[in-house]
Amino acid sequence: MKPWGNLGVVETIYEDEVYDDDDDDDDDDDNSSNSPSLLSSPPSPLHSSAQAWSSAMGCKTDVLMHVQGTAFHLHKDPLISRSTYLRRKLTEKSELTLSPPLNITAETFALVVDFCYGTHLLVTPFNVASLLVAADLLGMTEAKGEDDSNLKQMTENYFQKFIAVNGKYAAIVFKSCLALLPEAETTSFLVSRCVEVMNLTEDSKGLDGYFDDVISLRADDFKIVAESMHQRFEYQDLLYRIVDFYLE
Repeated sequence: MKPWGNLGVVETIYEDEVYDDDDDDDDDDDNSSNSPSLLSSPPSPLHSSAQAWSSAMGCKTDVLMHVQGTAFHLHKDPLISRSTYLRRKLTEKSELTLSPPLNITAETFALVVDFCYGTHLLVTPFNVASLLVAADLLGMTEAKGEDDSNLKQMTENYFQKFIAVNGKYAAIVFKSCLALLPEAETTSFLVSRCVEVMNLTEDSKGLDGYFDDVISLRADDFKIVAESMHQRFEYQDLLYRIVDFYLE
């Protein structure tokens, strides 16, 4: 039997597609690395190994997943081997809906599925927050071997290597993870970590320009972020500025 990652690239089996298949001409996808990309719509792999898995293993799809109105016909084994949450939920079920409080979109879940099937996953400043949150919520913390990495480890490594040292990338992640609160902070401390990076890498702390995004937060979400920053931050004056701005 071929390893999962070498089963080829074929069309993901969707009932209701939310993506275009116009990315079929990405000839250099296999040669891309996890270097930071500033594409606003990164060429996420829209094809998975679902059909190839069926052919190689001689089995049809046996799981139906619903995420934000999109139905995914998938195989149970690749999913439960990567996610402790899905392993627990799919033990005696063949159909599952991911709904709140799981803050996972159909687009993010498609990337998660690609990862489960062994497809190359392109991580960027625009999707690292949603993937990190999904990895935490779905319990994707297990590796399949010594040379393998789990989704949590892979996205966290990307954050440390590229986001934690670059204020420009941190600002992108900061904006994207505001929509993922409170999970983005309660699971991965993403908002407070991004603010910390921007504070350390920006000059006298262009940070004020990002405060406008803060006023859109619900009071409960802002409280979570503020408490987290209070525990993590050595620079309390910045926290006070943010709190004062929010209260005003």
